[in-house]
Amino acid sequence: MSKLAGWLCAAAAAMMIIGCTPDKPAATPGPDPVPVRGSVADRPPYLCYFIPQAAVADLTGYTGPYDVGDDKRDPDGYSCVISNNDQGIFITRYDVSAPPSVIENFLKLEKESNLVKLPEQLGKGGISDFEIRLYPYRRATAWFRCGSNNSLVAITVKRNPSRDQDHDLVQLIQIAERRFAEMFKCQPSGPPPSK
Repeated sequence: MSKLAGWLCAAAAAMMIIGCTPDKPAATPGPDPVPVRGSVADRPPYLCYFIPQAAVADLTGYTGPYDVGDDKRDPDGYSCVISNNDQGIFITRYDVSAPPSVIENFLKLEKESNLVKLPEQLGKGGISDFEIRLYPYRRATAWFRCGSNNSLVAITVKRNPSRDQDHDLVQLIQIAERRFAEMFKCQPSGPPPSK
């Protein structure tokens, strides 16, 4: 009985010491991660026509399961979503023939949304912040000449502060325009001519 009582006293003393130890100070939040400027691997398989499957986790930071929209090709235009149960991870869109008002409206609306212009060889357009159901995204839209058409591609990606998403989106627009040209048998040639 005396061994058990001694053990209980020792355990109680240890609990009192632990209970009196002050809490660790709250961790102060660290600085935001420095965005990584990486390369987007341009290789099949592609999701939603333009997104290399191998790059999804790298570009979004999301590594869980996701669903992909169907691969029906519309002769005029098409939208596709790669999503998990909560939100879209990527959203892509193309229009084979888009009037100038589409890109003009985009540029007008996005002037106050952290707009970055695309390199001119990709066409007329830009990269901007975008929000869907309170989720933050970064979106690139390019209006470009492909054969005899003024075409449009747009890619929206879930925000990932650990990536330089403007750099990623420029590469994705390059991939999208190349894939678009293959799909529609046309040659991309920068921005449509000014009228």
